[in-house]
Amino acid sequence: MEYVQRSFFNSIINQLSHIYTDSQYNTNCDLFRMKDIMDSVSEGQFESKLWLLDRLEPLINDKHSAIQIIGGWYGLMSHLLVYSGFDREIKNYDLDPVCEDYGYRLRQYDNIYFSTSNGLDIYNKDHRGFNKYHDPLGGNVTNTSNKITICTACEHIDREDLSDALKKKHPDQIVALQSNNYFEIDSHINCHDSVDHFIDTLPLNDVLYSGTKPWKDEYDRFLVIGK
Repeated sequence: MEYVQRSFFNSIINQLSHIYTDSQYNTNCDLFRMKDIMDSVSEGQFESKLWLLDRLEPLINDKHSAIQIIGGWYGLMSHLLVYSGFDREIKNYDLDPVCEDYGYRLRQYDNIYFSTSNGLDIYNKDHRGFNKYHDPLGGNVTNTSNKITICTACEHIDREDLSDALKKKHPDQIVALQSNNYFEIDSHINCHDSVDHFIDTLPLNDVLYSGTKPWKDEYDRFLVIGK
């Protein structure tokens, strides 16, 4: 895993270098993208996603044909899933079209995909979102029991929109969700005082794991896994 992570970081360095070089000749170059890419692989991002992976991995079995990630950003979570041994399709959804562009530039494995779209749409009736499938249980339909959904950015999603989407979830589909109590960030529109408060806003029938992880005395990260 250490070697593969190094190759992922090498690709990040290459893309940062590309953006910087482009800025010397292109006045329209998006320099903000450099910081955004670096933020996506910060120590805090790694710690929170590795925590999720550690708790989710025992629940993954051979019946799970794909994992879908709402707010996948540039693909760190999907790479960690591959490093852990998940070799089936992983689909990242993000509203930012540049995430799809750089996600494919940074991609190390061909079972990782990106889509510029609203990840909550996966719970719309008969929504189809996977690229490669030989799946007798649901084809490329996203709202089935043999898919797993991850969202590590619930604090960025309207609380009512998230709840309404999850109400349409297949009752046996596992979801792994993270939020926090970092209210100071303007784009954090769905923070919570505690993990119990987070759970209270989620229409889940069965909570398989819930926990809190403090981050450098700055805020608490919350993780809920359930059906």
